[in-house]
Amino acid sequence: MGGITSYIAQLSTSMAQYSVQQQASVSMLKNTMDSQEAASAQLIESLSESVPSADGRGVLLDVRA
Repeated sequence: MGGITSYIAQLSTSMAQYSVQQQASVSMLKNTMDSQEAASAQLIESLSESVPSADGRGVLLDVRA
């Protein structure tokens, strides 16, 4: 029975390590998404504040990929 107990303990440790790694990855992803959202909001704000030139340039923005 010692082999099974050892296996269960090792499996439990491995699962706990995986859980911690997954939580860290999710946290990093959330931070990245938050910073990208802030950068996008700042870009949209700066674009909305820009004034087109007298000859009409800057009136339309082509965002096609």
